[in-house]
Amino acid sequence: MAERYSEPLELFIKNYMTEESPDVKWNRGLDLFVESVHKPDHELRQCAHNQKCYNELMAVRDQVLEYLKTLRK
Repeated sequence: MAERYSEPLELFIKNYMTEESPDVKWNRGLDLFVESVHKPDHELRQCAHNQKCYNELMAVRDQVLEYLKTLRK
């Protein structure tokens, strides 16, 4: 039964997505990227602790987040 609805649903989604402006799509992509920067990466942070540069990593992260705010359209 799910297969019966999958093609119309895909068509609806495709039409919905193509009706949005490029700026809306850009901002959505930007939001996802910002979420990925916010998401803790425990392995990376452990490496930063091991290399004694955790504070520097967090400072870079903060600067990147500030820069990303300037990219919103």
